Amino acid sequence: MKTSASSKKTIIILCDGDFPSKGPGLKALKDSQKKKSKYTLIACDGAILSLLKNGMDADWIVGDMDTLPKKYQTRFKDKIHREAEQDFNDLAKAFRFALKLIAEDKEKKDYSIIILGATGKREDHSLGNISYLPLFAQTLKERFPKKTISISAVTDYGVFVPVLNTTRLKGEPRDRISIFAFDQTLQIKSTGLEYKTDDVVFDLWWKATLNTFKKRDVLLRFSHPAKALLYFPF
Repeated sequence: MKTSASSKKTIIILCDGDFPSKGPGLKALKDSQKKKSKYTLIACDGAILSLLKNGMDADWIVGDMDTLPKKYQTRFKDKIHREAEQDFNDLAKAFRFALKLIAEDKEKKDYSIIILGATGKREDHSLGNISYLPLFAQTLKERFPKKTISISAVTDYGVFVPVLNTTRLKGEPRDRISIFAFDQTLQIKSTGLEYKTDDVVFDLWWKATLNTFKKRDVLLRFSHPAKALLYFPF
């Protein structure tokens, strides 16, 4: 059964990449600023400065605070959740904090997690942040098996969505899609796409990019559960 929008909460994680300037990402940020919003906005460390420049604020600030000046650390001390370890980046730390918020939610509602600002400024950060998504999806599935929790990364130009197994997609003919996978043994048999993916070996990221919906219904049949990522340009 689908969860109605009124019964679902949304957590936005804002990274310190390119600040959303248009489209669904900017709309989500603006919606998070409304009174009685169902949004919780987590800023990754210095991303709070970008929010302030745009007349916005966050509910929480998460990270090692290496990019946040001391005066702001004092100003926002009640909002800061500091994690000093360096094995994972600030996005991963913010995601762990989001898990904590979901676990502590006594209303036990379903969630949508939207990651913004994950790309831009530094390509290494962009690639690292994007590649976290399938891992995050796997963690959500394991930690909250009885909840419906979607996760995506939205940029000004499109949306990344992780998938872990066979999935059906709905769209319109000529809609664009790229498929990335992180398992060379994975085979994805596709129906409804312009270019079949049946013989693709996922050893490099370009292998199943720049495809197109041929039909409104698309099936991606995985040979086994695996971490993969879909990208839909706007």
